[in-house]
Amino acid sequence: MNEVINKMDIYIQKELKEKTVRILFLTLLLFIPVLLIKTIALLFLSATFIVYDIRHQNAELLYFLPFSKKELFLYNLIFLSLVVIVTSAIGEIFLGVHFINKFEPILRSLILLLAIFGLQMTFSGFEMDGLGWSAFIVFLDALFGYMGTTDINSFAFNPYSLISFTRQGNLLLSLIFSLLDMLSMSFTEIDLSGRKFS
Repeated sequence: MNEVINKMDIYIQKELKEKTVRILFLTLLLFIPVLLIKTIALLFLSATFIVYDIRHQNAELLYFLPFSKKELFLYNLIFLSLVVIVTSAIGEIFLGVHFINKFEPILRSLILLLAIFGLQMTFSGFEMDGLGWSAFIVFLDALFGYMGTTDINSFAFNPYSLISFTRQGNLLLSLIFSLLDMLSMSFTEIDLSGRKFS
C-alpha cells in the first residue's frame, strides 16, 4: 500500500510542477457552487492531466517512469475525485443547510467528474480530441437533459433527464449512468497512449 501511495505521490508532484497555474486556476473555479461553472472547470481540469499528455503525445514518456497504464488511469481519477470532494465540501461548510444535505453537491460534482473523465479517456483512446468531443457531448447531454421535466406524471416528462449527468434529475440513476460511462473506457480496451491494445 505504501508503494502505491509513493508512486501516486511522485506522479501528482510531477503533474503539479508542470501544470501548476492551470490546475490552481481551475481548482479555484470549483469552489463556485454553480453547476455550469463546475462543469466547465471539470472539462478543462480533467483534460489537464493524462488526456493532455495523450493529446500531445507525452503519454509514452510516462511509461519510462514506474507507472503502468492502469495506475495512470487510477491516479488521475483518484486525484481529480479528491479535488472535487474537497472543493465541494469546503464550499458547503459555510451554507446553512442540514448536514446530510451538504453531501448532495459533492455527489453532483462527482457525477459530473466521472462522466466527463470517462468521455475524455474514451475519445483520447480513439485518437480523437478528448476535450473537444467531450465538450460537445456535455453540450448535447445538457440540451437533451433539460428538455421537458423530470416529473413522471407530467405530459412533458423526459426520461433522459433522470440519467443526464448535467441535469441529474435522479441522483442514483445519474450516478449509475456516469459510472457506466467512465467504465466504458475499460470495455473498449483503450491503451492510454492513444492506441488500442494489440
